[in-house]
Amino acid sequence: MSEKRPLRYGMFGAMMRSIPLFGRDPLVAADQVTDRALVAVIAILTFLAALTASAAQLTAATAMRWQVMMASEVTVQLKPQAGRSIDADIVRASDILRGTGGITSVKVLSREESAKLLEPWLGSASSIESLPIPRLITVQIDTRQPPDLTSVGKMLSDAVPGASLDDHRTWTKRLGHLSDLFLTASFGALLLVVMTTGLTIVFATRGAMAGNREIIEVLHFIGADDRYIAGQFQSHFAVLGVRGGLLGGGAALLLALTLKFSMMFPDGLPFSGISEMPILDWQTVFVTFGVIMLVGIVAGLASRITVYRTIGMLA
Repeated sequence: MSEKRPLRYGMFGAMMRSIPLFGRDPLVAADQVTDRALVAVIAILTFLAALTASAAQLTAATAMRWQVMMASEVTVQLKPQAGRSIDADIVRASDILRGTGGITSVKVLSREESAKLLEPWLGSASSIESLPIPRLITVQIDTRQPPDLTSVGKMLSDAVPGASLDDHRTWTKRLGHLSDLFLTASFGALLLVVMTTGLTIVFATRGAMAGNREIIEVLHFIGADDRYIAGQFQSHFAVLGVRGGLLGGGAALLLALTLKFSMMFPDGLPFSGISEMPILDWQTVFVTFGVIMLVGIVAGLASRITVYRTIGMLA
């Protein structure tokens, strides 16, 4: 009759053995050169993975903010018409907009402000004063109870010739598609980095087992538990994986912090607009530590699976 194994041989015991200072026997001889090289490789891979994950998180957050901003604002453009007063058309369009439910505010841009928006394409405002510059009206809408923008646009075009409403739907869809594409590419890159980390641990584990082959064979043939042998390698390489992950993740956070301060103070002067960008916030820190944990888990599992497969060949 088989004796019931104590709790330390179960899942809890494996977890405890994977943590330093918790029952780890010196079965895996430490090779300073090999271990340092492995930590350096894992640190580089973790650095790249953390940057990829942080860039994906930043892109998603920024795209979401822009989509919310574009969804809460529409623009009305009024083109000058021959025989009509542009100022009277602006007043008429503004009255229609202010009398429509679901619109919270209406702001008419002056001719100078409209001309300033065209400066990147047509030059300075003074050189385009004689041109028939369209006038713009920015409209803030209530996102909880938005108006029927199609009806509002038709109402404006019927009442004011040359008026058109732009609800930014096309730009919102394009921004959403670009954000989804970048997130997919980032996830693929992160998956490749994690797979590379696992393969690196596999080869390192095989090398360590080759160096300790005689000891492993003796322990195996005298009846040592395979889980015990696998746990020693798992704990060894999990510690190396977490160590390299901390170095790589810390470097990624340091780079993000440097980028944050360099954008906030580009010329030694504070620039408050950039400080609101989520370059280094709690989500970035959470994602980075998530990558570090993932690297440690992959390192431990890859090592454990490799040990089991190798021991199975000895049977």
